[in-house]
Amino acid sequence: MRFKKGNRWRGSKGELRYKTWRKMVFQRNKGRVGLSKYYVCVKCKKKRKTTRVLHAHHIYSWKKFQKKRYDSKNGVVMCIKCHNGFHRKYKFDALDNPDLLLEYIKDNKQIKEYIYSQKNF
Repeated sequence: MRFKKGNRWRGSKGELRYKTWRKMVFQRNKGRVGLSKYYVCVKCKKKRKTTRVLHAHHIYSWKKFQKKRYDSKNGVVMCIKCHNGFHRKYKFDALDNPDLLLEYIKDNKQIKEYIYSQKNF
């Protein structure tokens, strides 16, 4: 993954934290869903051995929920097709409402538990 000048990366610390978060999201997915062998899209269940065609997606928006930004539980793995489909369908509504991800994925237990545990705070 390349990081261009002028985007959200103000310094190498933020870039390093993001890369660490992304790696943790993929490791959680591989351990829980992929049986330690595959990375699996939570929407279409597409299995891959590499992360090349998969994205780490924030459940709670990167921009609006800055304190949850680097929480490894605040991420799910989606293939490029499903990730782009989610953002095309919900556009900017998804920034404020993480429940839309549950609606799109069709009720994932781990995501539901994380969202409802965060609402109780």
